Amino acid sequence: MNNKNDPRLQRKFLRAPLKSTCLYVDGEYVFKARVLNISEGGILLSDLPHIPEINSLPLALQLPLFPRLQNLSLEELKVLNIDELPRTILKTKARMVRTFEGQSNVDKVFVNFIGCLFVNPSDEFKSGVSKYVETFSKNTVFLLSLFESLGNRADQLEHLRSVAHSLGYDRRMKIPLLRSKVLHDYQSLESL
Repeated sequence: MNNKNDPRLQRKFLRAPLKSTCLYVDGEYVFKARVLNISEGGILLSDLPHIPEINSLPLALQLPLFPRLQNLSLEELKVLNIDELPRTILKTKARMVRTFEGQSNVDKVFVNFIGCLFVNPSDEFKSGVSKYVETFSKNTVFLLSLFESLGNRADQLEHLRSVAHSLGYDRRMKIPLLRSKVLHDYQSLESL
């Protein structure tokens, strides 16, 4: 049986990597987790210091407002600092998709990743996430096009490395390995 054609295994929303932090509330306490990726439908978190007991947890996250990298010159790309990009703060509630019923508190400590589904996100929230994912996707397609048109000129290589660095890749990585990683990440935007 070919699982690729099973509609139950297909993503409903395009997702994009997001190297950010998220704050979530459980009871009277606020905790911080790492965000690995996001889509209009949900979020993947890691490094949670505490597994929430509640089913619907309030959370706040920050999204960097990426420019379209194809519109920037090489000089602009070289000085682009992801940490200095303007950011928008979005708030919503999320429900953990992974359940921990039957697990002891000790077992819960070893959980590395938690997928959460957004619960009734506002139009503003959905729009912000949609714009982020769309821009990240277009920037990834642009980076892949740079691999295809890569010649022997040093400025072309520097342009490719600067775009890759802006998207969070290691600019020192060997080109075949970098291309393979970007292609893998692009393919995982839509597939499981």
